[in-house]
Amino acid sequence: MQCYKLASRRSLYNATALKAELTGLQHGSHYDFCHNLEAAKRKSQIVVIGAGIAGLSAAQHLLANGFQSTIVLEATERYGGRISSKRFGDTYCELGAKWINIDGSHDSMYELLTKAEGLTKQLKQPMCVSYVQPGEERQVPAGMVQLIDTLFRQLCRGFRVRDRIKSGTDLQSLDNVMSYLQAESVKLIQCSFQQPDEQQLAREIFQSLFKEFSSILGCCLEYVNIQHLTSCPLQHELNPIYVPTGLDNVVSALAQDLDPLQLHTGKPVGQIQWKTHETQLSEPQHVGCLDGSLYQADHIICTLPLGVLKNFATVLFKPTLPLQKLQAISNLGFGNPVKIYLSYKRPIGKWIKSNLRPLGALPGQAAQADRNWTQQIVEISQLPKSQHVLEVRVGGGYYDEIEKLPDISLLEQFTQLMRQCLGNPQVPYPQSVLRSNWSSSACYLGGRPYFSTQSSARDVQSLGAPLGDSVPTLLFAGDATALQGFGTIDGARYSGIREAQRIIDYYHKRSSA
Repeated sequence: MQCYKLASRRSLYNATALKAELTGLQHGSHYDFCHNLEAAKRKSQIVVIGAGIAGLSAAQHLLANGFQSTIVLEATERYGGRISSKRFGDTYCELGAKWINIDGSHDSMYELLTKAEGLTKQLKQPMCVSYVQPGEERQVPAGMVQLIDTLFRQLCRGFRVRDRIKSGTDLQSLDNVMSYLQAESVKLIQCSFQQPDEQQLAREIFQSLFKEFSSILGCCLEYVNIQHLTSCPLQHELNPIYVPTGLDNVVSALAQDLDPLQLHTGKPVGQIQWKTHETQLSEPQHVGCLDGSLYQADHIICTLPLGVLKNFATVLFKPTLPLQKLQAISNLGFGNPVKIYLSYKRPIGKWIKSNLRPLGALPGQAAQADRNWTQQIVEISQLPKSQHVLEVRVGGGYYDEIEKLPDISLLEQFTQLMRQCLGNPQVPYPQSVLRSNWSSSACYLGGRPYFSTQSSARDVQSLGAPLGDSVPTLLFAGDATALQGFGTIDGARYSGIREAQRIIDYYHKRSSA
């Protein structure tokens, strides 16, 4: 099975001794339930698959509530999942999640961040953004940009969709988010701008904002269900918080609550054998890793990324998952947000004075032969506190192609675009490049989930539903299992705590029965 790539690694534990210990603790688990609640907590074996924010949050919550026989298995040699901070140039770059919204809700990432002692936190400051048309000197009016940005944010919050639903209007014509955005933007442009050249420019600005939305999800908006806007509208946080030294510092704070025998890296999972309370199998419920190690478990919390589940759910689980859950995995979409960072030898402030948003040909106007990944660039920005690193956000499509593009081609084409945008043939070549590769990573096979045109909120609920009849033996967490914060690190953290609490509630209920 080629679900994960194995690498040479240092063993973090004595596998034989640990297996014997786990086997001994299996006796007296909830199947032969001990009426002493504290003893039951100590003896109950819980295996968490995945050391991303969902898995670590689940483990921390269980340990804090007395479930000391909790272990976390992580396929890679690092923990954090799609929170991945890298030192690059003169700063830290985020290949995955970057911002934490200011949200005081219980158990949110914001709450976790505020508790992180000694960690520098800063508000994102508003940056000057210039829309530019490569090769042209015409200035884009700031008033037009502000108006269109406001109108677009309203569309993304789903206001007009809700109005249509309330009025009983047929939504069949709006079979995806792009159809909705294009149809509504045409109306707004006609109402707000009278001159043909203004309308053309407004269409290009709207198109840039469409690409911004698609860059967040990592997919073409034609694939996204209109229900995505009403169930989890795009929130535009003006001043979110970031961690200058890397968001993975927050994850490290979670991991510190686990000792080395509770967090095992380099443990790709090959089989998950689960059972209901009523079903009797020839061997106990367990998680088997590709290196041959076996972990028996009373409860399993699976936080595998949606991309991995899509490719391997039918072979990973024994017995096979229920049809409803397999259908939910199949229906939900998952994107591949691409991030590119470029480092320059000399300070970049000498030739770039603001963030740039290149405007380009509208869909259908460019010939196939002229297709270039640079047409999908949303914004080119200088990182806070950095004098040498640019961040490039990409949206609209070609994500897999961009990820596989050779560095030399990427640098050549990007530099050509920058020289056109700035009208400066002296813009230098970057000296190095750093970029994400979530789609090609065997442990992720993609990035952020979204509501595809075949899915709905019901699929999220089905994916997050526990299995095991009256006993929660197999549970699911992760950003694709939570409607609250769907597709975000907030949602991932919430889902991990939710499933941990489900196990805790089960034991408290049994002890009081």
